Amino acid sequence: MKSLSKSGLFLTFAASCSIAISSLWASASIAQTAPSIRPSGGVSQNAPLQVKPRTPESEEIYLRAGELPEVTMTSSVMFRILASEFSAQRGVFLPAGKTMLDLAREVGDVRLAKRSLEFYLAGGNLAGALDASRVWVRLAPDNAEAASTEMALAAAAGQTSGLATALRKQIDAAQDKKGAIANALSVLSRMPDRREALVILDQAINESTAKNMLAAHLALADVAQGAGDEKRAVAEAKAGLAVSPRSEDAAMRVFEYGLGVDADQAVRDARNFISAHPGARRVRLLLTGYLADKQQFDAALAELASMLKRFPEDFDLMYMQAQVLYRAKRLDQAQAMLEQFVSVQTQRMNANPAGATDAAAALAEAYSLLARIAQDQGRLDDAFKYLSQIEDPAARHPARIRQAFIRLKQNRFDDALAIIDSAGPETDEEYQANVLSAAQVLRDANRIDEAIRRLRVADNKQPDSVEIKYELAMLYERQNKIKDAERLLREIIALDPGHAHAHNALGYSLADRNQRLPEALKLIQRAHEILPKDPFIMDSLGWVKFRMGDRKAAIEYLTKAYAIRPEADIGAHLGEVYWVQGDREQALKYFKEASSKDPKNPTLIETLKRLGVKI
Repeated sequence: MKSLSKSGLFLTFAASCSIAISSLWASASIAQTAPSIRPSGGVSQNAPLQVKPRTPESEEIYLRAGELPEVTMTSSVMFRILASEFSAQRGVFLPAGKTMLDLAREVGDVRLAKRSLEFYLAGGNLAGALDASRVWVRLAPDNAEAASTEMALAAAAGQTSGLATALRKQIDAAQDKKGAIANALSVLSRMPDRREALVILDQAINESTAKNMLAAHLALADVAQGAGDEKRAVAEAKAGLAVSPRSEDAAMRVFEYGLGVDADQAVRDARNFISAHPGARRVRLLLTGYLADKQQFDAALAELASMLKRFPEDFDLMYMQAQVLYRAKRLDQAQAMLEQFVSVQTQRMNANPAGATDAAAALAEAYSLLARIAQDQGRLDDAFKYLSQIEDPAARHPARIRQAFIRLKQNRFDDALAIIDSAGPETDEEYQANVLSAAQVLRDANRIDEAIRRLRVADNKQPDSVEIKYELAMLYERQNKIKDAERLLREIIALDPGHAHAHNALGYSLADRNQRLPEALKLIQRAHEILPKDPFIMDSLGWVKFRMGDRKAAIEYLTKAYAIRPEADIGAHLGEVYWVQGDREQALKYFKEASSKDPKNPTLIETLKRLGVKI
């Protein structure tokens, strides 16, 4: 039997169902064949795009019906193809796309038009991509992919006039109307205005011969949900269910979209469908996930137990029961259920050829959860042993890293490092995980110089890794190597302008040293725009306001931060603002609270010493 992927807690199944429901709408993309070329310089790819009105392509292209054109591979043609490819390899996509598109027009080869399209898409040049798609349509007028691509790019560019009619004609002409509706979703997914997309799809479907199909109602439900019209989404899902009363896809939408309109009614609708169709596994799991998320654990477990009676060989349900029990903090029961699950999966693995089942992956998930239970119960050595039993290739490396952190928690620093160093990384991501994990172990062991040496080697090896740069910057700051830290933080911001923590760290560093305060404020405000609810960024914002003399704003931000995350650092800052303001009673309150949480906190100790405060 086919087994579910059990990454993370089972109740993320609800989220995965949500993704599955709206996958065509949310993730459709026409750039399926875009080359994996990383820009490394050259022409800017970020210039504003100007989409020109469609112009007729040259009439000088001569085609042979159903065949590629006869093209003589002259030295000129070969040179231009190679020049275009080499430009793209250097990340200079605009001239690469233009050269290839000009050549496609001249020789009438559809492959060159598609390649030009790929280059323009890789460079983010919508205008060029739209031109290339129109040449592609000209060269292959009966190619459905070409027509869909042109419509999608035109929609993305805001050129929606006549789009509803074009989509309706495609749907009416198609033998596979379900596929044609899916294609319409793909086209409309490129539109930035979801409400306009709903209007266009509404017109296209309701004027078509497919308007009463299940697929039509489900498509309208998905687009309505994406446009924020939840009531319309539910109505369309229910209309689809009326057309096809056994449709789990429709029932799932009625439930999921209905939760935002009337949660109690949505649950009743789901239960009614399950009562009529007890074999509706996906609907039942979606309901179970919702119940567990609402901490209705007994109801969730009852649903799973009922399913297990109906599907006794659906072993995944045992694992899901264990996950719900774990979330309900019934750890002993969860462990017992997992041990049964391990026994079943071990038998499956032993009874079948290697790789014939997903038993190894299932065992990895079970041992991982058993280790988590053991850790929660303080049985660290047992947790370590459970992780040692994970042999599934996809889960082995994360398990070794978890083992290292167990040894770190036991203050067995050298053992932790040995485990990390022996966990041979097979990918760049695993290498980065090794480096960052080793740095954390060394930092906790107060072996900062060694951590910095490792991170510098890694930074040279992976110069685009903002994670490695950030960790290295924090250690430089800890050693008071401010210039090195600032350089790295600016490199991170250049690589990732949306990296809130780099903006915050750089701004806080300036504010804490009372330097370049306007720049510090600007950096922290940018971080706050990116992560407006982050308490540490609020703390930084309060601190820079204090440094700039705005104590009222400082107290406002620091109080909000402390309410979300009552950490010793934030308490020390709040106490200092009150102390300087003359409210010694409030100041001492926060100083004492901070000391009770973390008496060895460096910020608190330095603040009390500088202010001459004894608590």
